Amino acid sequence: MQNPFQYGKVVGDPYFTDRESELAELISEVENKHNLVLYSPRRFGKTSLLIRLAAELEKKGIAVIFIDFMQVQSRESFIRLFAREVFRSNAGNPKTILKKIASLVSGLRPALEFDAMGNTSLSVRLDSVNPGTQTLEEALNLSEKLDPKRRWLVIFDEFQEILKLNGDAFTDTLRSVIQHHQRTSYIFCGSRYHLLLDMFNRPQKAFYRFGKIIPLAKIDPDLMQTYLEERFSTTGISLNPKLANKIIALADNIPNYVQFIAAELWQLSILNASMPDDELLGKALENVMKNQSDYFQQVWSSLSSQQRKLISALAIDQGNPFSQDFHAKHKLGAISSSQRAMQKLISEQIINKENGDITFGDPLFKLYIRSRISGY
Repeated sequence: MQNPFQYGKVVGDPYFTDRESELAELISEVENKHNLVLYSPRRFGKTSLLIRLAAELEKKGIAVIFIDFMQVQSRESFIRLFAREVFRSNAGNPKTILKKIASLVSGLRPALEFDAMGNTSLSVRLDSVNPGTQTLEEALNLSEKLDPKRRWLVIFDEFQEILKLNGDAFTDTLRSVIQHHQRTSYIFCGSRYHLLLDMFNRPQKAFYRFGKIIPLAKIDPDLMQTYLEERFSTTGISLNPKLANKIIALADNIPNYVQFIAAELWQLSILNASMPDDELLGKALENVMKNQSDYFQQVWSSLSSQQRKLISALAIDQGNPFSQDFHAKHKLGAISSSQRAMQKLISEQIINKENGDITFGDPLFKLYIRSRISGY
């Protein structure tokens, strides 16, 4: 029997959880040719939502290009990725599309490749390992010039990683080209949202006010509870609402971690031929912690002494981490030292801070600190 939960990767139906209102909003915005900035912390299901969006839009005849900037190492690699995505998104005769792409981008030498199943893909070679601005501009204009009648959506995932390339030269060129596009909409998204929002909110930045900013919030806990109960029931196992809510609380209602804990609980229920209960949930959580312990130890070892003290205090105390009382209670020393430690923890996404709220990027790491480090 197949586990009804998946985690640690992009998921689709039936593992995709809700997001119907978010999906409807994104479809509407794209159909109205708006550019969007979508952000959330890691593991909120952002990429799964975008994959679902792409599938829905392609049904409506809108071609979708998906570029993950984690895969972009240079201007050359961006051009190659972009050209391949344009080719993939085009229906029709592959050789005809190939010729059009070659004619529209100078210095680009595309060729067709065939796998064992006869499927075609595009191999791209550039005349220069350091292509100029003109080649980049021509590649970016492919969606506008390849098919004058077609609508396009370009999704730039983890867009803040563009800052690691050649800085303003890349972003300035990108903005100067795509601001003229009439049939192509753009979604810029990322999980390092402080960097991402800085790119779109600061007047001196190239992408200032370039798109509508949409935060991806957590799924409504009631909907998540229903999802858990329904997924268990598909395999003949009953999950009571109280236990479902405990899973949600342990995972801080972050979809990936909800699925992780639920998957382990389901597995134990099958192995023990019993319905889920508090005892099995405790064992499931212990198994999850053991599974992640090497990774958590690596993260813990990378922290400075002050970062360890601060994050240990945060794991057990909901108080204001920069108050005198909090520092005295947890023996944290100078507040200025904790402020520097906090900045580093946020930059590494170990801690998230938004609208004054401080949360752990990985709720399981919080549980690890409480149980393994603090003995709480």
